[in-house]
This record gives sequence, C-alpha cells and structure tokens, in this order.
Amino acid sequence: MDFASLVQTLTDWIVQVGSSVHDLPGTVGFGLGLFTWFAVEQILHRVMSGLRWVILIGAIVALGLSVPYLASLMMGSGPPPAP
Repeated sequence: MDFASLVQTLTDWIVQVGSSVHDLPGTVGFGLGLFTWFAVEQILHRVMSGLRWVILIGAIVALGLSVPYLASLMMGSGPPPAP
C-alpha cells in the first residue's frame, strides 16, 4: 500500500467517524476523538522524523561536503593548513 492510498483511507475513516459521532454517547465520542487525534499525531510524527533526516542529508550534500571530509573533521585531522 502506497502512502497516498494510506492517507486517503485514514482520511475517509476519520470523515466517516466524524459524521457518526453525534449518535454516540459523550464518553465514547470523547474517547474516539482522543484516539483519532493520537493516531494522526503519531503518523505526522513519523513522517516528519523521516523528513528531518532527508532535509539534513540534503543540506550536507548541498554544501558539497563529502563523508570522508566530514569524518576527518570529526576525528580532528581536518584539512591541511593553507600555505
């Protein structure tokens, strides 16, 4: 299942639940809203966590820094001094 169909399925489910929530008792409606909020928050958290790494790697690549250069900077050997 691709990401777009997963989002569409969850959106349809939330809309369906939202249309039937008026018929539920208050406590059940509150619990369902709380569960829906938590599920959506967790999905967004995972997507943004992955997106954070993509942005970080993209920034490093955009700066033109290579992995061996970054490793040498982190290990303390650094680039040779300028003449």
